[in-house]
Amino acid sequence: MTTAFRALISIIMLAGFYLVALLLFVAGTALAIWVGSNTSGTAAAKFGFFVFAATVWAVGYGTWKALRAQNGDPHGIPLSRQQAPYLWATVDELAQAVGTRTPDEIFLVPAVNAAVSEKSRLMGLIGGRRTLQIGMPLLQTFTVAQLRSVLAHELGHFSGSHTRLAAVSYRGRMAMGRTIEHLGAGNLVGYVYRGYGRLFLLVDNAVSRRQELEADLASVRVAGRDAAASALEEVRVLAAAFDFYLSRYVGPGLDAGAAPDDLFAGFRELLTARADEIAALRQAEFEERQSRWDSHPPIGVRVAAIQAAPEPAVTPDDRPAEVLLPGIGQAGLALQQHIFGGRNLTVMPWQQFIGHGASGRLQENMDGLLRALTRAVGTPVTDVGVVLDQIEAGRLSVMAAAIFPSASPEEAAKLFADPLDALFSLAAVRSGVARWDHSWTGAPRLLDAQGAELDLAPVALLAVDPGTLGEARARLAALGIDVTAAKQVAATVPLRRASVLAGVINMRVAGARTDVIVLDTGLALVPSFGRMTMAHKMRGRVMDWVQKGDAEAVVSTPGTRYLPLEEIASGGQIRTFPKRFEVVLRSGERVYLDWSFQAEDQNNAYARLRELLKAASS
Repeated sequence: MTTAFRALISIIMLAGFYLVALLLFVAGTALAIWVGSNTSGTAAAKFGFFVFAATVWAVGYGTWKALRAQNGDPHGIPLSRQQAPYLWATVDELAQAVGTRTPDEIFLVPAVNAAVSEKSRLMGLIGGRRTLQIGMPLLQTFTVAQLRSVLAHELGHFSGSHTRLAAVSYRGRMAMGRTIEHLGAGNLVGYVYRGYGRLFLLVDNAVSRRQELEADLASVRVAGRDAAASALEEVRVLAAAFDFYLSRYVGPGLDAGAAPDDLFAGFRELLTARADEIAALRQAEFEERQSRWDSHPPIGVRVAAIQAAPEPAVTPDDRPAEVLLPGIGQAGLALQQHIFGGRNLTVMPWQQFIGHGASGRLQENMDGLLRALTRAVGTPVTDVGVVLDQIEAGRLSVMAAAIFPSASPEEAAKLFADPLDALFSLAAVRSGVARWDHSWTGAPRLLDAQGAELDLAPVALLAVDPGTLGEARARLAALGIDVTAAKQVAATVPLRRASVLAGVINMRVAGARTDVIVLDTGLALVPSFGRMTMAHKMRGRVMDWVQKGDAEAVVSTPGTRYLPLEEIASGGQIRTFPKRFEVVLRSGERVYLDWSFQAEDQNNAYARLRELLKAASS
């Protein structure tokens, strides 16, 4: 597909969007005139205002936002020619081979990917500064031949002017998206724009898939078919391993406020320790389904096209790709500092970091368990010792039923030993008689002071039987475990674990205009902008919160009052028209949420509000 044809498609589709807006405006204006000639002037004025708002204002707003949007710098660190002379020399050579100029910048990024971008002008019609991004995991694990293949593919996007013309597509998508978002749902004009937007995506994604195949051919010309095909398949395997690494080993420690001393060295160790699993993943069948909405062809289709291409006369370079960046260790540490530099994290050696994360995740789970037990027994359950006291007081069945509601009373009591085992493990760590042992091939193990594995499951089984509870207490004491050492830290669900579900803008709470935001962990009462003319801004704010799911941003809004589920004793809708909701707090305070003429339900908020209050009351 030629550059000119690509530009023609993008420009025609984008122009078509504005043509649709013009046709709607003309038709709407004609209809408004007809309404004015057959009804009152007031009705015509209202209809005319709607036509203006749904075409000129909405499209103008969307286009203005699209043109003002700026692409930020890559989330990584720049590599200068002095820092990476071999890498830059390789990129220079590959750029010449695929017929394009060398990028102006190379960034090292923390992703299993490589990418190119261009800060073009006039919506992509004039070229600009070019950037190449290279993922650190690729440099760590690829051969030079595989990396050359990936880089040639990305530079092939430059030689085909794909990156420059991507700006037209990007601005077009954004203009349409902003227009549709501004119009909202439930009106004919919005349906027309959404339909055209879907058509634009279908055409644009089809062109994008073709561009990927074109860029793959560039990688074959400089690296050979085997290197190009293996690099594509290796990215899939490596991405799965890196996601597993981050979620299993890095995430818990970060959540607990720590960072490992060498993030990328840890990934290398994981790949070495799990080499057999990685090899099996390479051999596994990977099912892909092609969709017309995909921007990339399936890997199988791309590999088949690569194998069908002519084989060039190249000598594969099987050296590790890290030879192109001799200071890769220091570069990894600098990249880690860039990623975590803005966060207040304590840097720890891996052994300590894993233990800190394991205890933090266990603490979070324990907090949730103790919150549930507190609601079940109606009195604060703040540490493991109180749990044992409640068992001794005959409330095991009540607590077990709260955690395992679908099990029979006898089964629930036995199952309660599992969470109790976890509580005892945390108490042992907090008492200083146990520690976590890190392993790249499994979950952390709990070890005693002598380094032997500490199994507290038998003690937990004794504790769930009132007849042997005393023996369980004695065994814990003999091990030096203070059951009161594992205390509840968070009486409510941490906001970083909360999701934003919906919101009602412009309700009234205690006489003040308030946006009521429904979280899965409670309610946030956010001061409203207070004027009807700002309704679009309020809608945008609420929908932005819903899309990002950032509960912390909601609750941190100045003047916001947060009502977590743990503080809500009961509640519900007490009046249908005008709507009124009552929230009864455990302190005895009653909060009333009143509908106003300016109130607007965003994302089915009224139904979600009723569900939340029903759950709090049960």
